[in-house]
Amino acid sequence: MELGEPLLGKGIRSEITRDVVAGASEIGIDFYADEHGPTRVGLQWWGVGDKAMLSALEKNRAVYDSEWDGLILPEVEWPELKFTRGLLFDEADLEGLRRKTDSPTWKEHFRVLEKRARDAMSCEPETEIRDVLPGSDLRYIREREHDGVAWHTEGALCALVGLVRNDRAMQRQALCFLMCYVHTKHWISSMESRARGISWDTRCFTEEISVTTCALIYDWLGSCLTERARDLVRVAIWDKGLSVIQRDMVKWEYVYSINQGPWFCRARIFGGLVLEQDWPRVKPYIEQGFADMLEGLNTYLLPDGGVDEGLSYFDATFKIALPGLRAYTRARGCEMAAVLPPNLQKSVDFISVMSAMKPGSVLLDGDNMHGRLGCDIVALLAELCPHEAYTHAARETLLKADTTYFDRKMFDGIASFILAPDEFPESRCIVPEFGHLPHTGHITSRRKLADGHQVRLHLAGCKARPSHSHFDKGNLTLELDEEPVLIDRGVIRYDDARINLLKRTELHNVLAPVRVDGSFVNQSWADAPVIPKGHGDAKTFTAKMDLVPVWRGVMSRCSRSVTSLDASQFTVIDSGELLESLALVFNLQTRNAWAIDVEAKRAELLVAGWKLTIHVPWADEISQAENLIDHRMEPVWHLQCRREAGEREFTFETRFTVELLA
Repeated sequence: MELGEPLLGKGIRSEITRDVVAGASEIGIDFYADEHGPTRVGLQWWGVGDKAMLSALEKNRAVYDSEWDGLILPEVEWPELKFTRGLLFDEADLEGLRRKTDSPTWKEHFRVLEKRARDAMSCEPETEIRDVLPGSDLRYIREREHDGVAWHTEGALCALVGLVRNDRAMQRQALCFLMCYVHTKHWISSMESRARGISWDTRCFTEEISVTTCALIYDWLGSCLTERARDLVRVAIWDKGLSVIQRDMVKWEYVYSINQGPWFCRARIFGGLVLEQDWPRVKPYIEQGFADMLEGLNTYLLPDGGVDEGLSYFDATFKIALPGLRAYTRARGCEMAAVLPPNLQKSVDFISVMSAMKPGSVLLDGDNMHGRLGCDIVALLAELCPHEAYTHAARETLLKADTTYFDRKMFDGIASFILAPDEFPESRCIVPEFGHLPHTGHITSRRKLADGHQVRLHLAGCKARPSHSHFDKGNLTLELDEEPVLIDRGVIRYDDARINLLKRTELHNVLAPVRVDGSFVNQSWADAPVIPKGHGDAKTFTAKMDLVPVWRGVMSRCSRSVTSLDASQFTVIDSGELLESLALVFNLQTRNAWAIDVEAKRAELLVAGWKLTIHVPWADEISQAENLIDHRMEPVWHLQCRREAGEREFTFETRFTVELLA
């Protein structure tokens, strides 16, 4: 029997409930795509529930008020301010932070933090207490839970801003958030990982940020709690947070080779240190967390100072790990310089090469959804690894607007405000004239035209078996002055179903085969390094890369080279041999439509006072259409220069000219 009318997917996780008659032994579901092209569907959960029982459980849920009698001391009994541990700073540093709020560099940044903290004053987190924490990642929560407000940053922000502004109401709100954490049954993102007979989990991201939040509030304001409450916090940090983090650290070996291992160790250090004074036997656990963080970071950082996951994940990993290292060195009385990964000093090359021409902006290689350097990382590196590139990039990365999807999961802006230098100069472009990352797999050129305007070309590869990488090796991007022209789309929120579509080969600026049915062949995962080689200076730029590792089973040989004798022109040469005769398409992604001259086999693009012309003498057809979106959730034009199936061997020369319009 039919259980209801068909539903159209929303592109995010949806909850579909249907009344099932008693005695049903099986349920089936049919899926149909309502538009042409690649698509995907995921099934997270099937279950049968008792509607009356669910309603009864909801009605009998425990109710909490904001007084927290017996747990939060009355304000008249609050002692003179004394931090519990001093993880990142202590009460003696408050006056310096108060002066920092009025500095030209930090005034606007702190205003954003303060606004968010004051907005959190209107929250009633007690009404959100459930079996699991409220969250903003829609992949793992039921549709009826989508409107919950995540607590991950609000509590710590209320504590910090309340201390800086000497605002006791805000400090008390931070303690209310802390008590809500203590009284939440599980610090997880979804009850699906606690269902009977299931060992599936989403790793301990939620546990990590929860421990970090609670440790900071407890560090700064723990003296305003009763001893009973302090013990409840300590037990919750261990039982609901650190024990799960420890499980993931011993269960999943892969976390030591990507961002997750160092990321999770921040909480092991923060949480362990606030427990240590009362539970001294936790010290070996802290030391192991510190050792695991260093092991992970030293594996994660490549010899050229880069990482295989792109700048977005470098940013996230180190803005999380560096405060963890800072807390450890403060507690153990050692210098940060003595514990930093050796290759971190070389990361200035990685950040410079992967930055965009507009100060504070970045290239969108890999799973990058912001197009900018995240707040904290550059400011922290300017303090820890001084270099003029960091100094000249930092100010533009500080907070200037409200938060993003990732900011709510990562504490953007708190660590830099506490730890970074008091002042930075105005930002400027840090992209090098020529830059090469021989281990990370990128090469870049920034050159000037005669009138001083600038042209930037970038060619992307990867190390073997990269993480958070796309099927885009050989991807060519172009910036004219500060304008991205031939773009990398980046990605969108992880809980948007279209994210995996944006990783496809044809949605990058590469050559790709097309099957008889019109579908594109995707590159394979890179099982070997795909590293561009070349050289450049103020005038010329050449680069070449072997793409056989990502076209195995499709081509016996394949390479891409870029040759540019001056900044006004460049030629892309794609050469190879297909294992079977297939059509080939040279793909380009832009934010504006092209003017196509089919007979002349060329196309022109006008953007930001520039004209870019592409000459494709080898093409049988040139076409374009809007095709999906970029990281800004805005439509992208996809230009296709196509050669029909024929000879399996090919060598295509595609010429580009750039011209500044009067």
